[in-house]
Amino acid sequence: MKIQRIKAENYKTYRSLDLSLEVTDQQPIILIGGANGCGKTTLFDAIYHALYGLEIRNAKEFDELFNAGVKVAEGIESKPIVLEITFTGHVLQNEIQYLLRRTYTLFEGQVREQVLLNMGGNTYMYGSATPVRQRQENEEVVNKIIAANLPRELSKYFLFDAMKTSELVKEEQISALIMQNINSVMGFNKYEQLRCAAAQLLGERKAERLRNEQERMEYQNLLEDKRKKERELGILSQKYKETLEYANDNKDAYEQLLEGKNADDVTRDKMKQLEQSIQQYGRDEKQYRADADNLTKDIEAQVIYPRLAERIHHEVEIIIADKQRIQNETGNVLNAAQVERFVRAVAEIMAQKYDYTMPVDASTMANLIVEKAQQLQKVQDQYVYLNTIDVQVLEKLIHDAYVNPFIALDERRERLNNELRELPRRREQLQEYHKFINQHDFSLIENYQNNERKSNELKKQIADLKDEIVKMEKRLKTFDYDVPQEPDPQFEMLEKLPQFFKSLSVQLLRQKKSNIERKMKDLLNENLVVYAGVIGRVELSTIDSDDITFKIFHLDGNEIHLSQLNAGAKQTVMQVLLKVLYDLGDYDPPVMIDTVMGVLDKQSRETIMEHYFPQLARQTILLSTDTEITAEHDLEKLSAFVAHAYTLHRDKHLQCTNISEDYFGETIKD
Repeated sequence: MKIQRIKAENYKTYRSLDLSLEVTDQQPIILIGGANGCGKTTLFDAIYHALYGLEIRNAKEFDELFNAGVKVAEGIESKPIVLEITFTGHVLQNEIQYLLRRTYTLFEGQVREQVLLNMGGNTYMYGSATPVRQRQENEEVVNKIIAANLPRELSKYFLFDAMKTSELVKEEQISALIMQNINSVMGFNKYEQLRCAAAQLLGERKAERLRNEQERMEYQNLLEDKRKKERELGILSQKYKETLEYANDNKDAYEQLLEGKNADDVTRDKMKQLEQSIQQYGRDEKQYRADADNLTKDIEAQVIYPRLAERIHHEVEIIIADKQRIQNETGNVLNAAQVERFVRAVAEIMAQKYDYTMPVDASTMANLIVEKAQQLQKVQDQYVYLNTIDVQVLEKLIHDAYVNPFIALDERRERLNNELRELPRRREQLQEYHKFINQHDFSLIENYQNNERKSNELKKQIADLKDEIVKMEKRLKTFDYDVPQEPDPQFEMLEKLPQFFKSLSVQLLRQKKSNIERKMKDLLNENLVVYAGVIGRVELSTIDSDDITFKIFHLDGNEIHLSQLNAGAKQTVMQVLLKVLYDLGDYDPPVMIDTVMGVLDKQSRETIMEHYFPQLARQTILLSTDTEITAEHDLEKLSAFVAHAYTLHRDKHLQCTNISEDYFGETIKD
């Protein structure tokens, strides 16, 4: 695969990008220079996303990707983000040209996608409005073309930031990296797929040979359970791999944070206090507004009632006193119920002592007695129109304690105003604390420890699953099959195929192992400056092991531990591994490297430029600043191998990147 041209429209810093990336066998390098912030990484992203697509979920994300200069001048509605890449690839020894264009448009708040692939004159197109079936068919074609040239999962090994490569070269990671690439980049996954397919077919044929239906069903169920376990094992293995990658990527940061975790406790306490005071102001201010609103709505109770009570206090006291006097004067009169009980008691006594048998209507007599008593004790009530409840309301009105609410409310207002004047200082102080604390995100500690627990759990689950699968395989072998009278060559061959593919894979992998070890030793002796010429051997452990290890040894026999290498040496190891994988792999992709020199020292840079970049790949795209590959001294070492050189220039006023055909003012001579 070779990239011929990249185009971009309205994408991030590029208003209109049209760049030729064609190379020759003698000049395989494209050299692209630019200061930090000029668009090197954006160009890198444009190539990556032209191949694999953008994921724009909403209008906000579209707005973030759209060129700011065009957005300010013309707006973004109905204007597209376009990424177009032209590349060549081999199909059955024939070189075919591909043009892949991805267009994204914002229409009525929705992001619409349109994809077009022109493959040697044949066009495949799909988009947001394409019928589902047609979209699936055409999208499958596009994905197959991309996967055939450079699968997305392998792109990180050929399109990468050199500054980050040293992070991969750790003893925990590099072994898994090599094993993954042996299986993926070098195409050995297909042998495992063939072995699994042959084993599955063999199981089905064996099921057909079982003597009775019950045994056949038991065998098939066991076979299906084994397949489920194997699928589950694959999922768990992938998750386990992800936990290892996370641990490897974050181990150094975790250990550093763990050592200094308590150093920021005081700062965090201060931050907590500031945050609480700011939040408390918000709550107090909200409550003040609510109380002020309630005071306005309840102005009668707060203002008018107290004034009314003050004015009528004397008159109400007279009414209450008079009512109390009347109640006292009439308080000795029994009510009808009490009198009725008394009359009944008298009637019973008379009946017992005097044989008085006349019937007595106690209720009527009681009412007459009460009425007569009230007539005898009748008191003049000049406030008869006021009942008991009315009197209680009047009494409450004059006796309740009234406090002027405006005084307290005004005091709260003054206090809130003082706090409001303090808020900017508190927020500024909190922001400074955040800047300090954000240098060390201690949440990584918890995340790392959770990841470690998850990794251990997955490791145990994987081991348990493997044991279960082994037991199932042993159980499957115990079934008694019918042996046909006549030989069955097809079945006999099928019985041999699973082991054949496994053996073939192991043998070929061991051969690759030898080549990897030899080529890495030679390239490290040439490019790893700190140990140049003294690498005795590179060793990979047993190739069919899940725990393959990678080691480098000195000529004197001692191991050169990866953990003891500095960042620049680790970057060199990673780049050497990349070259070996490129040479021995099944793919022929371009290699694109951002921040090409990463953390290399001067001598390592010169070695890499003279011996590594010119022979790295059939197409190598280097993105560099003028301090990594200098125009004055370094360009001369590479110029003979450079097909095109470009410099990216940032226009701050138009908010876009322009491109000149030179390298920081120096033109590449033919």
